[in-house]
Amino acid sequence: MIPLRSFDFGLSAILALLGLYIVSQGISFGYQDGAVPAAGFFPFWIGAGLALFSGLNLIRLFRHSGVLGAVDRMEIVRVGLVSLALCGFVILSGFIGMIGASVLLMIAVGMVFGARDRRSILAVSAIAVGMAGILYLVFGVVLTIPLL
Repeated sequence: MIPLRSFDFGLSAILALLGLYIVSQGISFGYQDGAVPAAGFFPFWIGAGLALFSGLNLIRLFRHSGVLGAVDRMEIVRVGLVSLALCGFVILSGFIGMIGASVLLMIAVGMVFGARDRRSILAVSAIAVGMAGILYLVFGVVLTIPLL
């Protein structure tokens, strides 16, 4: 078992750094192009939120001391599997597009967190396809943002 405080501190530090990196990359893509958001608009705000809340969590950890508990190894495995699924999403996005890759990502994450029988996998798949349709309508049609 890994002490919860150590795990929380390490993960918050990594996520804060990742958020800052995403912000810097978002800025390099451009924040705004005329009257519409540029390619870096959403990464900028996602990275800023990630850095902000991870930083707030680090501050909270520094203010409170003591071991709060421990993290089960299965939880660490789940974090690793979801991280692999996210890497797969990034790689597949270039080949099958973001919408198709997001459907596969949602199904994979659903399976990591409990959808193991046929009925649950079908339900997660239906939700993933529905959500992909909503994402396409919002970003591809309404906001006219290219979805790779």
